[in-house]
Amino acid sequence: MSNFICFKAEWLSNDQDRADIITAYLSEFPFTHFENEGQWLKAFADEHDIAESEYEGIEEAVMDYCDRIEWSIVERENWNEMWEKNFFDPLQVGQFYVRATFHPEAPEGVRAITIEPRMSFGTGHHATTRLMLTAMQVYGKDFIDSRVLDMGSGTGILAIAAEMLGATEVLGVEIDDWVVDNANDNLVINQTAHNRMLHGDVKALSSVVDAYYDVVLANIHREVILADMAEYVRVLKAGNKLFVSGLQAVDEAVVVSHALGLKMKHLKTEESDGWLMILFEKIA
Repeated sequence: MSNFICFKAEWLSNDQDRADIITAYLSEFPFTHFENEGQWLKAFADEHDIAESEYEGIEEAVMDYCDRIEWSIVERENWNEMWEKNFFDPLQVGQFYVRATFHPEAPEGVRAITIEPRMSFGTGHHATTRLMLTAMQVYGKDFIDSRVLDMGSGTGILAIAAEMLGATEVLGVEIDDWVVDNANDNLVINQTAHNRMLHGDVKALSSVVDAYYDVVLANIHREVILADMAEYVRVLKAGNKLFVSGLQAVDEAVVVSHALGLKMKHLKTEESDGWLMILFEKIA
């Protein structure tokens, strides 16, 4: 089982916007988790996803915004301990209460989503996940008795939320095999009955018939969304919704334009901490 690459960037100024700028550039690479504290940012990726030959290109992408860059390896078995000590307080997003397995039980009267954090993206703390969870609740009626596709499922948090909102069939697709293992454990922890996880990418949809899903969720990187959106649209029923995130403000115009070319209607854009959730509807 592989370990993690940690990319650390530090800057000397008090310009806190640098964290968002650096994160935006690093999001173009296969980093799955970011931590920011003070004047440093850490980005993590599976060690198999980034070769040493790519280090220089990554450094060049952000070197104008930081004063020092470091690379290190984080052993996988230390990851849970690191989370327990340094990150992931329980979080409430609307009716959802997101907690880790090592936290106290959730308060009564909320929908508790319990996540075993193992370096998978999706604990609710990142703005993109919060935006998706919030939008899903606003359009909760769309999930009742629905078939839902969750692309780039990560921990499975959105897939779990979809079932809690009433979905009767949820497929999560995730490209990293170790992330799928994490997500499957989270499905068991949350006692889901209508969820399954699939290891793969957009090619996994080749066997899905047209207009099969009632809702499609995609919280991934911009380039993946642009490359794969045609398939999301193909498997989505006419008149139904596509929720996309993992995007920043500079991405909105190109993503919306691409969707309009696929006969999608732009319903709304929500923003938080410089990140976006864009909602589309497939034109009947």
